[in-house]
Amino acid sequence: MPYRTSQRVRTIYSVIASSNRLDILRILNAKGPLSYSELKTLAGFKSKKESGKFAYHLRKLVKQLLVTLNRSERRYTVTNLGRLILNLTRQIEEQSVIESGKIYVRTSKEMMEEFKPDKILQALVKEAGMPVDLAQKMTSEAEARLYKFQTSYLTAPLIREIVNALLIEHGYEEYRHKLTRIGLPIHDVTQMLKQSTRSDNGVSSLVTQTSKEVFSEYLLLNQLSRDVTDAHLSGDIHISNLGVWGLKPDTIFVNLSSLPTQGIKVKGKLLSSVQISKAENFSDGIMNIVLLTTELSKEINIEIAYNNFIEYIISFLDNKTLTSSKENIIQMFKMISQVVSDDSNPCVSINLTVQKNLKIDEKQLSKLYKLILESYESYIQTVAIPKITLIIPQIDSQNTELSKKIFGIIKKGGYIAINTDPKNNFSYTGINKSIVKNNASGNIVLHAVAINLPRLAYESNKDDTYFRAKVNLILKTAISALATRREIIDDMIGKGLLPLLNINTGIISNQKIPLIINLTGLDEAIDSLLGTKATTKERGKLAGKIVDTAMEEITNSSKKLGEEFGLSSIADDSAKRFTNIDIEKFGKARVIIKSESKEYQQSIILNLEEQEKIEEVYAYMNKFKGGRSIYLDSSNSTIKNFLEITAKVAKKMTFFKYYCKLKVCISCAAKNVYNTEKCSNCNSTSLQEYPIR
Repeated sequence: MPYRTSQRVRTIYSVIASSNRLDILRILNAKGPLSYSELKTLAGFKSKKESGKFAYHLRKLVKQLLVTLNRSERRYTVTNLGRLILNLTRQIEEQSVIESGKIYVRTSKEMMEEFKPDKILQALVKEAGMPVDLAQKMTSEAEARLYKFQTSYLTAPLIREIVNALLIEHGYEEYRHKLTRIGLPIHDVTQMLKQSTRSDNGVSSLVTQTSKEVFSEYLLLNQLSRDVTDAHLSGDIHISNLGVWGLKPDTIFVNLSSLPTQGIKVKGKLLSSVQISKAENFSDGIMNIVLLTTELSKEINIEIAYNNFIEYIISFLDNKTLTSSKENIIQMFKMISQVVSDDSNPCVSINLTVQKNLKIDEKQLSKLYKLILESYESYIQTVAIPKITLIIPQIDSQNTELSKKIFGIIKKGGYIAINTDPKNNFSYTGINKSIVKNNASGNIVLHAVAINLPRLAYESNKDDTYFRAKVNLILKTAISALATRREIIDDMIGKGLLPLLNINTGIISNQKIPLIINLTGLDEAIDSLLGTKATTKERGKLAGKIVDTAMEEITNSSKKLGEEFGLSSIADDSAKRFTNIDIEKFGKARVIIKSESKEYQQSIILNLEEQEKIEEVYAYMNKFKGGRSIYLDSSNSTIKNFLEITAKVAKKMTFFKYYCKLKVCISCAAKNVYNTEKCSNCNSTSLQEYPIR
């Protein structure tokens, strides 16, 4: 006996035979629960005359249980049966399309559309800028090739690939370049999911990494000039953090003492964020720094550097509140650390240097330093790897209490830098804001471009004159990259995509933006040019000549372009990449590697006994006006020689940091001494080196 369709099924098919009723189902499926009036408007029944028609169609759907009414909320929603009907309808539509014999395209908008050659023509003219006649010719050829495929449907990316292949065949590389689609292959995304580890910041790090890959391609293919892109890809220069390089500035200096007394007015921006209002007391003042960090962390890439912290907090403190404020500062450190905990977020430095015009007696200042250092010590014991750093003035060695406190913090993994000259304004990374004069408000700084000095040395065959000429040539490329970046970031701010920077409250200035170029591998370049047997004096003299020559080029470009360019020698992610690329190009035997990390040197790490090395570094390091990164290795030091070497170095260098070798357990997050093989807390062997910041 043949199967007979039930009356219920026939009725359902009858109901969905109406395009109006199918539209109502699709709207509810896409939008979720809707009121009667909302659904009526979206379905296109806008006039009063059509109210009866709409009510009729809706009743039909409700009667067959394709739509249901939530009477308490007075909202209609699609049922599971309704969703099943929609899925079957979509499958029927797609199959009918396939069997029609025509070519159909599955678009990026998740729709099946009939193939229209005109869309190729439009893309060639609009996106690639191709003349219409030539575009018509290429469209016809692409159409002919597509019709040869024996496939049920095409995809938009596949059509673009075929058109791009045709452009390459005909020698139209520039048009193909403009038509390139950026994104990740399925294999790459699969590998990213497989390779994510426990040390990553969960799903957010995967999302961030994926988006960065897209913006990296966009930067190299579309925003930078061809010579800059080629220089980066070949390893002559390195652009750090490609994924956000064209989106966010690197470092910002914020003068806390210039925070407006009435708070920060965001003028209709950041509507879902807590407003930064006028601080009435110490607790409010501390919380405002946390709130400000929360917003700035979305708009800054590498470091938020807070200046004049002491001047800011003393306006809220007196002798009574001083002792009770420690817990507030600890909580501030913890909350800021949580805000910037993701690897993609910037670090935060707090500068405790005091300007000479600040009226405060030494006893009160000493109490404040002690309070902040004790708070910081408590904070670093709650986190495996701190993202907050301190910059302090040189403490009098006679103040043994503070000196011991600093020494103890360093041994426990705290990050502390010394700034001996209040006129200089360094971030913890080593970037020097002071190359821009007479600017009291906060400054944005752009850097993250490095030059591969060892490669230039290998190619110069020990001729330092030729080497310095090559440095000047590649400097022009790096200068071009940063000048382009300045325009890109200005555009981002102007469009309001960096809302806090766009508001320009008076604590942030984007009028004078220093542009800093980093020199990587100066030590290895000197070894290549002079040989390893050169004296300290010879090495220092050549290093000085190299930096002076580069500074001449930088100064000329600053005058010509009206920008503030500077040179730096700080740690970034260029050293490892340069080393690996040069090993591939020149072979291991020729590439000079001196550091324990098996990569070119950037930061200078001084051992306490290396007096000659200190003299050599002093001969040229202070010439890096844009920034420098010098560490004193205190891993094996006692409090006595720690104070002695600090005093010696401070006489010659205005800014330096401390470094203590440690290991951190990725099983329990405990810090361990460097020479251990097992965690002292959980006996795990899963230890990694404590990072140098």
